[in-house]
This record gives sequence, structure tokens and C-alpha cells, in this order.
Amino acid sequence: MQKILWLFLSLAVILEARENPFETSMSPQTVGKTTQIKDELTDFKSTTLTLPSSARILKSASVTFQNLDGSISEEIVAIDQNVDWHLPLMLSQKTETTAPKPSAPVVTPPSIEKKDLPPAPLLKEEKPSSTANVNASNAFKLNEDLSFFINQNEITIFTKESKIRDFLIADPYKVVIDFKKVNAYGTKSLEFNKAPFVSATLGSHDGFYRIALLLDGHYRYDLQAFNGGYIVKLK
Repeated sequence: MQKILWLFLSLAVILEARENPFETSMSPQTVGKTTQIKDELTDFKSTTLTLPSSARILKSASVTFQNLDGSISEEIVAIDQNVDWHLPLMLSQKTETTAPKPSAPVVTPPSIEKKDLPPAPLLKEEKPSSTANVNASNAFKLNEDLSFFINQNEITIFTKESKIRDFLIADPYKVVIDFKKVNAYGTKSLEFNKAPFVSATLGSHDGFYRIALLLDGHYRYDLQAFNGGYIVKLK
């Protein structure tokens, strides 16, 4: 009876115990497989970056990259130059090199004595035109008393009225100028679409009229008076 009891206990232990206690609990289906996922990256060609309208000076450019050993590094290039935020910045990898073109041989022309030259034709005196550098597409007329001329970051307001005050408002950015009211004007808008100037709006108020210049971004400005109106310079 004692032998039968020992035999039963031995069979129970053999059925519940593992054959090798040091063997990992890995199923046969997972043997030989790894959990590492390979990143599939494309080759870099180029990318662009658009700056906010408040940007004026590009101080530096930095590139963050991963090294062969997996560590992360950064390279910074100092620039410190003016930048036009309207134009996007581009980063690209140079792949082609152009060989320098061979210089053309220098040919020395034969010397010509002054006596061999024909007499120069007489030219009529030409007077420079005062409107030679004026682009008509940059001139705008709001009414008979108000007109504008845009030259890059400057806008000239032609008016006979005196300025009362001027100020800048945001969201959206506008340069607002109030003038003494002499004539009665109705509300009127004029589209420019000449960056950085978008439009001008004329509004009549009690005792003065207002011109609001809508801008395409963030700016500071200077206002200068001249005989015939005012010049607004953005910066």
C-alpha cells in the first residue's frame, strides 16, 4: 500500500514539472523572430520653411540629425542678414557639381589711331523725362482729393488736408490716419494687392475722416509729411 502511494505522488510531480526549468517560455511559433521594426525612410531632397510676418532678420539656421550610432547632433550656421518673410526658405542637398568653364582666349584688337575714326554724329540734347521711373500700375485714385502711389514698402498719400493723428492696430494690421474734415466723403474702399499694402478704406466721422491702410503682416511704420501729402514707410 505504501509503494502504491509513493508511485502516485511521483507521477503527479512528473506531470506538473517542466522537463527543463531553465528553458524560456517562448512558443515554437516565435522562435527565430525579432520585435525590431525597421524604419523605411526616403532620401532627402529639399524642404521649405515659411517665416511669420514678424520676421525681419535671419540670425541663424540649425539642422538636427541622427548619427550612425543613433545619437542626435545639431549643426548651427550663423547668418545675421535681413530676410523677406514673403519668400519661403529652402533647404536642399547639393548633388551636382558643375565644372568651371574654360576661359576664352583673349584676343587683342588691332590698335586704331584717332585720325582713322569717322567723325561722331551730332546728337540732339535730350531732356530727361520726369515720369520715366513712374509705374502707372502703382498709382491709385480714391476720389478727386485722395490718391496713392506705392513704391515697395512705401505708400504716398496725396491730400491737401492736415493730419490729426496716426496709429497702428493689429489683427489685422492696419495703419490708421485721421485728417481734418473739409469735404464730405462717403465710405469707400480701394484694393491695392501690392504687398505689403492690401487695401485702403476711407471712412467719414464727426469732424474728421479716416484712412485705414490694410497690411499683409506685422510691421512698424514711420510717417513723414511733405508739400502735397504724407509718406508711410513700413519696416
